[in-house]
Amino acid sequence: MTDFSHAFHARARRIPFLGVGLSVDIYSPNVLDLSAALNRHHLSVGYLEIFHAHAQALRTVRERLPAISMVYHAEGLWFTQPNWHESSLGAIRLESIARELELLDAWWMNQECASKEIAGFPFGTYVPPLFTEESARLTAQQVWKAQEMLDARQWGKQASPLVLLEVPPLTYFAVGDLSYAEFFQQVTHWAPCGLVLDLGHVWTAFRYSRAWTTQTFEDFFDAFLEVFPLERVVQIHMAGLACHPTVTVNTKQSFGGGSPLWIDSHADPIPQELFWALGKVLLEDRLYHLKGLALEVDNKEISLICRELKRVQEQFGGNLDRIRDRQSVAWECAIGNDWFQPEIEEGNSLLFDCPELASQYVEYVSLLSGETSEKLTDMLAISSEVKEGIHVYASQYLSHEILCWGGDISDMFPRSCEALKRDGLRLEQFPEFWFARPWTGEELEYDFFLMKINRFVEYIRFVLPQGVPVAVQEAMGLREGYAWSCREIGLSEEVA
Repeated sequence: MTDFSHAFHARARRIPFLGVGLSVDIYSPNVLDLSAALNRHHLSVGYLEIFHAHAQALRTVRERLPAISMVYHAEGLWFTQPNWHESSLGAIRLESIARELELLDAWWMNQECASKEIAGFPFGTYVPPLFTEESARLTAQQVWKAQEMLDARQWGKQASPLVLLEVPPLTYFAVGDLSYAEFFQQVTHWAPCGLVLDLGHVWTAFRYSRAWTTQTFEDFFDAFLEVFPLERVVQIHMAGLACHPTVTVNTKQSFGGGSPLWIDSHADPIPQELFWALGKVLLEDRLYHLKGLALEVDNKEISLICRELKRVQEQFGGNLDRIRDRQSVAWECAIGNDWFQPEIEEGNSLLFDCPELASQYVEYVSLLSGETSEKLTDMLAISSEVKEGIHVYASQYLSHEILCWGGDISDMFPRSCEALKRDGLRLEQFPEFWFARPWTGEELEYDFFLMKINRFVEYIRFVLPQGVPVAVQEAMGLREGYAWSCREIGLSEEVA
């Protein structure tokens, strides 16, 4: 066992087995309404994974649900990005998240192994890393630096929360010369972090790595499990999959034929394929550090949440009980001992220098925003099928994300959009403006809704200067209403 494995084991063995939980955006559905519904249906959960939210709202949830264990899904820690560890913004965000971890008394912090900000450009949903050895090593060492920064704080008897990396979703493409499983094998080789195995994200790797053309999902998943470092998995995620409502593909093309064009979609039902995958992985002997299984339920109807939770508890409760029983003796020993942190040689913690990787991520943004990048295409041997997937992402998914996802611009700025129309200007040009140049402003917290507000006012200033007063007024109203809604969380009237 390597020093990294020893260090991970020492941390993970102190975490109790939490069982079946829910990963929740506390606003949608309202987590207090959800808790009340679970009580009415006589359903219980072992823990809640709370997604990043306003500190006041987090405090309210912790006070209203004092008996339940909690973990934290962070946002804004882009470990895949070169120089993250050197940026003051990264340190500020990590310090803010540390305070929220303390507030929730969280056992671990989970961050997607992906980014929503690349080379100065923000995205609305996660963009996977470049799947290369250099990218994996940098990601691993930056995760390790974040763990060290958390360890430097005073945490009390529970010790510092364990940092977990979640396997990311693929949205029509993957770029790099490592397989999905090999990438995380490399990450765990270079860092003592834990992992979150998201089964739906693995399905997207099957679909958009082109494996579906030569294998069934069952065969792909079997091969994936042989390579993936299951011994580092602390949490499993399950969520819905569905086709994007506006993306259309010519089914005669190789990219669109065969298996459905599902992407990660938490509001939708969990497909049968993922229930099969869960049953398969829970039988794996190497899953000896698993602490929780969470259904991701943000934006999902409460009635569907209750049905799926009940199914998982009834169908897989026995498997989880056996995993819990195997860990119980180790847990008893761990809490009876002092905190033990194996020493890792100092030289291993030095971040390696890879300036070429930063250049590759600049080229990556060019590809994703619809431009060409022969340099990256030649360097990573991007196939015609991957290019097709990137084209679908850039021409349909990304433009919808900028204009509609997380807040429809035409609804947010109705008067400004009407002014654009009167002057013969097309709102569809806004995504082009979005990626015209790197952003200079730095948000202390990543918030795509606020970014859209700020950027659209800039767009109006650029294309329709006389419309700025109206745009500023609309933006002010949006910010005020949003700030209030983020702070407040309480039972809805019908539940109360």
